[in-house]
Amino acid sequence: MGKKKREILVQFNKKIILETAEKLFLEKGIKQTTMDDISKAADYSKSTIYVYFKSKEEIYNHIIYDHMCELRDVTNQCIKEATNFEECYYTICNKLFLLYEQYPLYFSSIMGNISIDEKALAENEILQQIYDIGEEIANSMTLLFERGISENYLSSDISILPSVFTLWASLGSLITMSNEKESYILKRMNMKKSEFLQHGFQMLFHSIKRR
Repeated sequence: MGKKKREILVQFNKKIILETAEKLFLEKGIKQTTMDDISKAADYSKSTIYVYFKSKEEIYNHIIYDHMCELRDVTNQCIKEATNFEECYYTICNKLFLLYEQYPLYFSSIMGNISIDEKALAENEILQQIYDIGEEIANSMTLLFERGISENYLSSDISILPSVFTLWASLGSLITMSNEKESYILKRMNMKKSEFLQHGFQMLFHSIKRR
């Protein structure tokens, strides 16, 4: 078998395993899903699964990486196509909300802690890839803030990187909380989750907007 055909087969097998694992994680939960479950559902021997992935954790990390790539692409597309900073900001906010709706199991990992341990990154390729894609997203958001300054939406003396990370953390917490307290928000505030989120997005926008 030629090198190109071998690589196509490798990618095909990985895709089947990842898709199967993601489906099982959704149905059974991540902790409850075993490598035996994945092997049986994917119709591969467990030894074959281990050819491609060392552990269930590595499979999970590959899924996180794929979704972070989607987020990176959406962010870059928004920055490229939006007519101004404000439009891009709200587009990214709503895309993050859709990301949560589609992948609630992975949202906290996508938005959360990324390993910076140099030894761990050097020894684990997928952790390095996750770190790199996280840096790409941070750099894209930095470019967005620089655009906000150039368009006079943001003050020129704003501390960009701390502001980027504060906003990112605030958006992630807001979206997660709105889902966990959806019933309470409707009962106490008479607001749908989407309405409450738009209110929160607006508050955060005005917190960084130039006075």
